[in-house]
Amino acid sequence: MLSIHTDPFDDVWVAFDLETTGLNADRGDTIIEIGAAKFQGDKTLDTFERLVNPRRRISPFITALTGIQQRELDRADAIDRVAPEFVSFVGTVPLIAHNAGFDLAFLLNSGIDLPNPVVDTYDLAYVLRPDEPSYALEQLAQRLDFPHDRRPHRALDDAISAKMLFLSLLQDASELDPMTLAAMQRIAHSSGWSLSYLLDSISANPRVFSGGYSTIVSSTATSSDASIQDAGSDEDESKIGLNGLDMQRIIQRLQSGGALKENERIKPIDSDMVAAMFNEGGKLSRALAGFESRAEQAQMAQAVTEAINDGERIIIEAGTGVGKSLAYLLPAALYALANGKRVVISTNTINLQEQLLNKDAPILVKALKFAEDGDEDELRFASLKGRANYLCMRRWNAMYASEPTSEEARLLAKTMLWLQSTESGDRAEINLGHRDAAAPWDRLSANNARGCMRNESVCFLRAARERAAASHLIIVNHALLLSDALVGRTIIPDYDVLIIDEAHHLEEEATKHLGFELTQARFGEHFQNLSGDTGLPNQATTAFRTALSDVIDRRETVDTVVDEIARLMPRVRDYVPRTLAQMGTMVKPANNARHQPAYAQQVRVTKGMRANPKWSEIEIGWENADLALLELGNLLGKLHKALEGMDEAGLLNYESLMNDLADATQTNDTLRRNLHEFVVAPEDDAIYWLTLSAQRQDLSLHAAPLHVAEHLDNLIFSQTRSVIMTSATLSTEQNFNHIVERTGFKDARELLLGSPFDYPNVAALCLPNDMPPPNSRAYQDALDSAIKDAAIAADGRSMALFTSYSALRKTASNVKNDLKARGIEVLQQGNDGPPAQIVRRFMQNPRAVLLGTASFWEGVDLPGDALSALIIAKLPFDVPNEPVFQARSELYDNAFMQYSVPRAILRLRQGFGRLIRTKTDRGVVIIMDGRVTGSRYGSAFLRSLPPARRVDCSLYQLSDIVRSHLSQ
Repeated sequence: MLSIHTDPFDDVWVAFDLETTGLNADRGDTIIEIGAAKFQGDKTLDTFERLVNPRRRISPFITALTGIQQRELDRADAIDRVAPEFVSFVGTVPLIAHNAGFDLAFLLNSGIDLPNPVVDTYDLAYVLRPDEPSYALEQLAQRLDFPHDRRPHRALDDAISAKMLFLSLLQDASELDPMTLAAMQRIAHSSGWSLSYLLDSISANPRVFSGGYSTIVSSTATSSDASIQDAGSDEDESKIGLNGLDMQRIIQRLQSGGALKENERIKPIDSDMVAAMFNEGGKLSRALAGFESRAEQAQMAQAVTEAINDGERIIIEAGTGVGKSLAYLLPAALYALANGKRVVISTNTINLQEQLLNKDAPILVKALKFAEDGDEDELRFASLKGRANYLCMRRWNAMYASEPTSEEARLLAKTMLWLQSTESGDRAEINLGHRDAAAPWDRLSANNARGCMRNESVCFLRAARERAAASHLIIVNHALLLSDALVGRTIIPDYDVLIIDEAHHLEEEATKHLGFELTQARFGEHFQNLSGDTGLPNQATTAFRTALSDVIDRRETVDTVVDEIARLMPRVRDYVPRTLAQMGTMVKPANNARHQPAYAQQVRVTKGMRANPKWSEIEIGWENADLALLELGNLLGKLHKALEGMDEAGLLNYESLMNDLADATQTNDTLRRNLHEFVVAPEDDAIYWLTLSAQRQDLSLHAAPLHVAEHLDNLIFSQTRSVIMTSATLSTEQNFNHIVERTGFKDARELLLGSPFDYPNVAALCLPNDMPPPNSRAYQDALDSAIKDAAIAADGRSMALFTSYSALRKTASNVKNDLKARGIEVLQQGNDGPPAQIVRRFMQNPRAVLLGTASFWEGVDLPGDALSALIIAKLPFDVPNEPVFQARSELYDNAFMQYSVPRAILRLRQGFGRLIRTKTDRGVVIIMDGRVTGSRYGSAFLRSLPPARRVDCSLYQLSDIVRSHLSQ
């Protein structure tokens, strides 16, 4: 075996990869190909490539992914013949693999147990390139500009890519500051993290830090990211501590600008001047290259200015292409600059938030500079997010000083490098990876880091709030806006103008944040935090190991309380889960009890259910759980009090311990209070329901307000001098009645702006007049045929939107083979990767059809030729028995027309908006639901859509219409 004192650049390594029949080695999937490359430096010494007979049929998906044919595998040797050859090829040299755990599990399942050291290039890239958008081998190879003549998803080719990636990352690692490398070694060893082998090997070679390896990988990789500290930096300037960080530099980066100088009296902005800036030949056209004057944009900007000046509310619908962001940003900036005030802009999606921060606000700064109506150095803008988005240095140092798990060690190492450059500590700057990899972030974030004792320490959350306080424009999301309102506006710095973009989501977000959710997992995490050797009570005991001798009496008190908690926890962990299990019996399983439900099961908890004798049994069980939680809360309070005032007693991690105890006490109180309300003290103006996961493993309890309008008005609208609500989709049937009634945004001016796009000429709306009813058997066949016809006529470039995953999956299964035969790829949400990856593949392949639901109805931008045909499978009505929808429907005399139809209209308009994104786009929308023309309410949908050219046709005519329109 290789000694850790040899040179990793000169050593012999073997990079290997497997192709398999599926993803689960423990569920019968098996190896179909092994590939490996033995190399020294950038020289390949030998290769190994063998197909493996799985003794079964492989799926069409695997054949399409790898190119491996069934007949090739049938002729290949079985694994028991290939394994000895592979083991002999590997010998005793260390191994390289990408996502090594996956490959090692399959090898072990096949009887191949390799004792060799293994370096996982996924882990290595995850740490050394913190902000990489993807850690998939294929994407990393593209980003690092490896040769493109390789076959992805073939074992040898992927092994060679892993080799090249390893050499590139090895160069990055060799350029780390010695103190940073030493800190990584410490956490790697204390956690048992597999990268300790490589880190030891690198650090044992003094030449690593001399820059002597700068050319060895020049032929295989680009230079390392800026996030990795240059080995040649001035050592006198760097003061990296034992934790691998230069804290002084971090503090310097967190300094914010000066305070705003607020006017005593409001200075109004000339609205005519603002509108003129948007005119042809106006100041914006001279300042911004490619600026196009749009009458709708100027009209909106003038209306926003007047509302701000007059301290009024206004609701504005600005169609696609208006450029609403700049239309509200410019008046907001001019007002804030002239008055020393802050304007808050709230969005629903991360995409819009990032667009405002990284694109629109910088454009605005440039425009103000050239227009000479402001100084770009004066206008300051910042984003502000919830606590969970920011790293807490106190918690980071506590985790570093502990014995972290391997997952925690990996995240510590990753954030250690990121902390050398970040100015915000915002998790959005880095890629935390999949859910399991990102889980340790919850233990590092500021979400549970309240009541810090020292204000002079590094605090990214405090720095973000200070930056926001020193900014004219503060960009937040609806979640933070609502959270701030609930705690008396103590999070977001004072503001008197609020702009709510994507306002059609405000009711939905208010529903989430003005209620609560309790899950079995949340209870379990809380109890785990208070149990065992690593639980908070035991941490209190071990903290005395470093204490001064004169606090022995306090230790006895603490030990007594800790013992009481230890005796109580078995009862707590029995009573609460038992109560939840009782409630789980109230959720009826799927109709066919022999089969596991495919979807989460929900049931609304009504007065009738509470009258059921079973609920009385739940209440009896709850009493035991409530008393146990009450006693636990009291003991946590006693423990916290017993430790108070011991700042100078030398207790281990004292500040961290006290903060964590305070948070655990608050969490316990919240859980108990919410459970009490749900079981025995429901509020009249609230909705309650139970959800059982599809796997029937997790029960969750939910509460939401029946009405949000009054809450929004009292908490936000009435507390703000001027409020602007805007979106591309706020109206139904050319009026704002529905959104105003739902949100309580009353007494507001109204402005409904169309789109500058030439819809009658660039968009066709096809309405098949012979579609079978959506609930008939013939509907599915007609839908499948129409999607195939439209996709073939559009040469791919199509998207079909569904209202349920089951309908989507059924169509995907029915159309995939026929379209594949025509050279058209079908990309299916839920099957072909996360939404962002599906969109990327769709944009890269012009001959593709995307089948989506939920998240694809809005927020997906597919401009130009990427999307030419949009198929709407059904009108997007809510599921009738969804608890919140059901409860709110009961408030109406005619719930369908007054509530259900308006909601579906807004969702349809969002879907329609996916097609025409720029003035040069051209396309066809096909609504495959005959109710849009054959029902009494269908006209309401049609009146609400953009004025596309309507084409009533038969299903038989669809392909000709699509082909004809797109060829014009």
